[in-house]
Amino acid sequence: MIKKVPARALSLLVVAAIFLSLFFTALPQANAAARGAWAPNTAYAVNDTVTYSGGTYTCLQAHTSLTGWEPPNVPALWKSGTTTTPTPTPTPTTPPATNGVTFYADINYGGKAVTLGVGNYVLSQLNAAGIPNDWMSSLKVPGGWTVEVYENDNFGGAKWTYTSDSSWVGDSVNDKMTSVKIYTGSQPPSVTKPAEVPSQIWTYVVNADNAYGKGGDFALLLSAVIKKESSFGAGLPGSPSAGDGLMQVEPNTRNAYASQFSAKFGRAYNHSSEQDQVYLGALILNEKIVRFGNIYNGLLHYNGGDNWYPGATDSYGRPILADQYADAVYATYKGYGGKN
Repeated sequence: MIKKVPARALSLLVVAAIFLSLFFTALPQANAAARGAWAPNTAYAVNDTVTYSGGTYTCLQAHTSLTGWEPPNVPALWKSGTTTTPTPTPTPTTPPATNGVTFYADINYGGKAVTLGVGNYVLSQLNAAGIPNDWMSSLKVPGGWTVEVYENDNFGGAKWTYTSDSSWVGDSVNDKMTSVKIYTGSQPPSVTKPAEVPSQIWTYVVNADNAYGKGGDFALLLSAVIKKESSFGAGLPGSPSAGDGLMQVEPNTRNAYASQFSAKFGRAYNHSSEQDQVYLGALILNEKIVRFGNIYNGLLHYNGGDNWYPGATDSYGRPILADQYADAVYATYKGYGGKN
C-alpha cells in the first residue's frame, strides 16, 4: 500500500525545489564571460559580467536570474564593477634578426640556419639564439659587414675573420665557433696609413690584417713587403696584376698553398685579384712568423724558404740574400711605426 503525502507537505517541497534551483542549478563556469546587458531568466556563472543602467556588475554566485533580482537589488549575487584580474601584457621579446649574418650548420649553406645582428655574442648568448658550442660550417655575410669567429668563449683563442660569404669555412674553423663579434664595416686599424702607401694597397693590407686580427700592425708589415717586392705594383711588368703579383709569390708556392687559401677565405685563389694576391702573401708570411718565432725570422724564410740559413745558395750556386731582404723590409716596417 502506497502512503499518500499530504497536499500541504507536497506544496512546501515544490516551493523549496524551485527556490534551490534559482540559486544552485547553474554550476560555476571555469572561464568568466562578458554577458552583455543583464536579463531575467538567464543562467549566470561566477565572474560573469553584465551591464545594467550604465553600470558594470560581476556575478558573485551562480544563479538563474528572475525579474526583481536586478543587480542593484541583490548585492549577494552581484558586485558593482569588475573583479576579475586582467591578463598581464606579456613582456615583449626581441624578435630574431632578419637582417644580419646567417650561420649554417652544414657546408654550402645547408642544415639549420640562425641569423644574428650586430653585436658581441659569448657562448651563453649563442646558445640562447639557438647556436650550440662548436658549430657552424658555412655563413653568409652581408656586404659591408665583418664577422669575427673565436675558438673559445669570451672572444679567446684563435680568431677567424669573414667579410663575405663562405660556403665552407674549412677544416681549421669547421665546428669550432664558441663566441662571435659582428659589426658593420671593418674595424679601423690602430695605426695610420703611411703616406707613401697607395690607398688601394692600404685597403688590401687592412683587409688582410682584419682577417688575422692583428690590429693594424700586420698591415704595416704587409705594406713594407709589397714595397720591397713590387714597389706597390709599379715594378711589375704590364698591369699591376701581372707576373707573380704584388707580393711576388712564386707559382709553385701558390699551388702549394691553394688548399690553405680556400680553407681560410672560403674560395679558390684568384691571381688576377690584387686583394687575393695580398691575402695569399699574408697567409704565407703569417705562417712563417708563427713557425719561426718572430717577424724578422718570418721575413727571412718568406724570402729564402723554410730551409734557409746564413750562406745558403740557390741551385745555380748564387747566395740567397734573405738576410739583406729581411733587413730592408724590417727597417721599412719599423719606419712605418711597426711595434714588433
